[in-house]
Amino acid sequence: MSYTKFNAEISKYLKNHQMIYVGTADESAQQTELRLSHYHQAKAVVFKLWVEQKKYKELISCAHGRWYPYEDFTLPLAQYFAAQQDLPYLKFLCEHEIRFRLEDTLKCLKRVKEYDVTLTNIQISEYLLHDFDSQKYHPIAELLKWRNQALLRLDAYIELLKDQSDIDYLNMIQQLREKLMNLTLKLADLKQIKFKI
Repeated sequence: MSYTKFNAEISKYLKNHQMIYVGTADESAQQTELRLSHYHQAKAVVFKLWVEQKKYKELISCAHGRWYPYEDFTLPLAQYFAAQQDLPYLKFLCEHEIRFRLEDTLKCLKRVKEYDVTLTNIQISEYLLHDFDSQKYHPIAELLKWRNQALLRLDAYIELLKDQSDIDYLNMIQQLREKLMNLTLKLADLKQIKFKI
């Protein structure tokens, strides 16, 4: 619902400022580029306006819906909350995606264990995939891909948390990262990530 409102605000801004807001099938590459430029400009203005109006839950809802790229929407919002020392909203924003990426990694780890029950976590981490066709599915390649994506989000989150006052929470997130790196993470470890406000 928040995405619909956010997008409606973008469309309203585009119309009010007589910018291109609807594409056509026969538009040129230059017209497409101009339309996208107008859209990104309007999105930035509406984003800033909603932050000023403290529509945090609505912005977080848009981020959680993954309607916009992480780097363009979620990360700037997280940086804003970190700069404002607003740890509850920072947690609410970031824990959601981290938890889902960790859960996906655990599902992949389970499939790897079903694929070859003799593999240990150390062997899985050190598994050499260069001999495999990258176009074909391989459970270990899938696991390592999801683990790397989760590590990227955790690393970004840890950087944001370094300036916050809750050292115990930062340590807990760093321990989750370490368990993920070693593939010793368990579903029970995720109980610490609640993403509630």
